[in-house]
Amino acid sequence: MPRGSRTNTNQNATSTDTEGQGQAVGQFLRGLATRAEADPALAAQIQGALQESGLLAQHEQARKKSGGAAKGKAQPTAASAPAETPPDPFQALREHGEAGLRATLESLDLAALRTIVRTHRLDPARISARWNARERVIELIVTQVIARANQGKAFSHV
Repeated sequence: MPRGSRTNTNQNATSTDTEGQGQAVGQFLRGLATRAEADPALAAQIQGALQESGLLAQHEQARKKSGGAAKGKAQPTAASAPAETPPDPFQALREHGEAGLRATLESLDLAALRTIVRTHRLDPARISARWNARERVIELIVTQVIARANQGKAFSHV
């Protein structure tokens, strides 16, 4: 039998498995959503985990870009919003210089520093997500902010 006339049964089985997995994931998430709506403590735990992972921040940015929540959906309440947004490192560098930027970053906890890294995409490879040393994350932020602030300065004297 020629090679070209065979049907690929593995490819057909894979697409069926993928559809089944998608349905199972959808069913799980619908059940989880129902439980979270009924139990505020569970909802708070899920929200905390999503914020810590960065998934909730990505979802919020996507919603802002698409024009907000869908019709009929409740807007997020003040309780579901993050308590405080971290400072803008570029503004801190412009107003206070490198020493002021470092001082500002030193006053923040590791979660806020990671939020700054994610928000400003200072680590596209997300290598710093595994770092536990605040000093290391602070150094990354300072280095990247200074590098981006100096971008294009070579042409300012032309």
